[in-house]
Amino acid sequence: MIQIRSRMTKSQLSLILFLVHSFFFVCAAPSSHAKILDYFKKDLSKVPTKEKLSAQEPLAKKKLAQALNYEKNGMKSKAISQYQYIVKNYPFTSSAPTSQFKMAEHFMEKGKLKKSFSSFQDFVDKYKSSPYYIKAIQAQYYIARSAQEQNSKHKIFFLPKKFQQSDLLEWFTSIIDNAPFSTLAPLAQFAIAELYQADDKPSLAISAYQSLVDKHPNHPKSPEAQFRIGEIAQQKIEAGSRDHANIVSARNAMEDVIVAYENSPRAKEAKIALAKFESIEAKQFYETGLFYEKQNQLRSAVIYYEKASTAKDATIRSNALKKLTSIQKNSPAQKTSKEKAPIKKEQKTKEPKKDLPPSPPKESEETISNEKKRPVILPPPSSES
Repeated sequence: MIQIRSRMTKSQLSLILFLVHSFFFVCAAPSSHAKILDYFKKDLSKVPTKEKLSAQEPLAKKKLAQALNYEKNGMKSKAISQYQYIVKNYPFTSSAPTSQFKMAEHFMEKGKLKKSFSSFQDFVDKYKSSPYYIKAIQAQYYIARSAQEQNSKHKIFFLPKKFQQSDLLEWFTSIIDNAPFSTLAPLAQFAIAELYQADDKPSLAISAYQSLVDKHPNHPKSPEAQFRIGEIAQQKIEAGSRDHANIVSARNAMEDVIVAYENSPRAKEAKIALAKFESIEAKQFYETGLFYEKQNQLRSAVIYYEKASTAKDATIRSNALKKLTSIQKNSPAQKTSKEKAPIKKEQKTKEPKKDLPPSPPKESEETISNEKKRPVILPPPSSES
C-alpha cells in the first residue's frame, strides 16, 4: 500500500478522493444528484477550485452584462463574441448557461438550424438544472419541424434536400431522449413516423405510429396515428398487393379507430374504409376461387367460394353461390352416385335363381327329421336263415 501511494502523484490522489467523496455525496443527498452529474459531464481536469471559481464569477457576470447590452442596442455580432468568450473561458460560472442559450438562439434566428440545434444540445447536456432547460427543448422541436417542412416543400427532385433524413430522425430522437415525459415527446414520435412514411418505409412508419399509440393512447395525435396505420396498409392493397395480411392489418387498425376513438374526426372515415376493405377481401376470395377452379382444384375453389358467399356485396355473393351450385352439380362424386344407382337395381332383378344352391328334396328333409326323432328299426331276419 505504501509503495502504491508513493507512485501516485498528489493530483491523482486528490482526484480519486474527489470522485469517492462525490459518490457518497450523491447517495446521501438525492436532490443534488443532477448538479453532481453536470460536473461529471464536463472535463474534470478543467474544473476550477472553489477560490478560482469565486474569482471567475464577477468577471463572467460583467461580460454577460456587456453582451446583453450589446444585444439590446442591436450589436448582435459583439454580443455573440461575448457569449462565446464566457462559454469558453468561464464554463462553470452561473453566467455560462445563459450565454450558451443566447448563442443557440442567435443561430436559430439567423436560420443556421444545424448549428443552432447542436448548440441547444450542448446546453441541454451541460446545464440540466437551468431554468432555460425546457425552453431549449422547445426550440429544438421548432428547429426540427422547420427543417422537416422545408424538406416537404422541396419540389426539384434531382436536387438534394437541404436536410438529410438521418439528421431529422436524430434530432427528433434527441428530443424524446432529452424530455421523454414532456408534451413534446409524443409530437416528436409522430414526426418520426411521418418521416418514415414520406420516405416510403411503411414497416418503420407503422412501428413508429404504433409506438405513439401504445405510449400515449390519450394524446390528440393518437387517433390520427392509428388511422394512418390502416391507411398505409390500404395503400399497399390499392397498389395491387395480394397479401391477405395487409387487409387484416388495415381492418384491425380501422376497427381500433372506431372503438378507441369513436368521437374523433377519423372515426367516420374509418367506417367507410372498413366497408371498402370487406368488399376488397370478398373480391379477392372470389378471384382466388376462380383461380383454383381453372386449375381443377375444386376442393380449394369451394373453400374460397364459400368465404365469398358471405360477402355484403350482392354481386360477389350471388356469383359465389352460383359457382358453388355449379360445382356441386358437375362434381364427379355426384355423377358416379347417379350412374351407379340403377345398375344395382338391375343386378338384383336379373340375378338368376340357378345360381342359388338347390333346395334339398322333401324326403331327405323327412329322413333327417326322423333320424333326429328316433332310431331306425331294422326288419326281422328271414326264417330260411
